Amino acid sequence: MNLITDALQATLHIGQTLCLRDALGMEIRVREGSLWLTQERDAQDYVIGTGGSFRIDRQGAVLLTALLSAPKGVRMDFVPCRVPARSFRFAAAY
Repeated sequence: MNLITDALQATLHIGQTLCLRDALGMEIRVREGSLWLTQERDAQDYVIGTGGSFRIDRQGAVLLTALLSAPKGVRMDFVPCRVPARSFRFAAAY
C-alpha cells in the first residue's frame, strides 16, 4: 500500500468537466464555486457548494462539472487516502 499525503488542486470554469477513474476513497473539497458530481453505478447526483466536500465511495468513473463559477473558477482540492499502489488517474478534462 502507498500513502499519499499531499492534496492535489484543480480549477474548472462553467461547463468544464473532469473525469476521475480509480479514485475510491478520495475526498473532493470545493473551496470556491459550485460543482455537480456523478459516480458510475450511483443513481443519485450531487451538487457541492463552497466549503462542501464529498468522499468517493465506489469504483468507476466520477464526473465533476463546474456549475457556478467564482471569479477564478470552481476551485477544489482532491485529498487522497490510503489506496493501493495503482492509486487513481485523471481520465480526461473537457
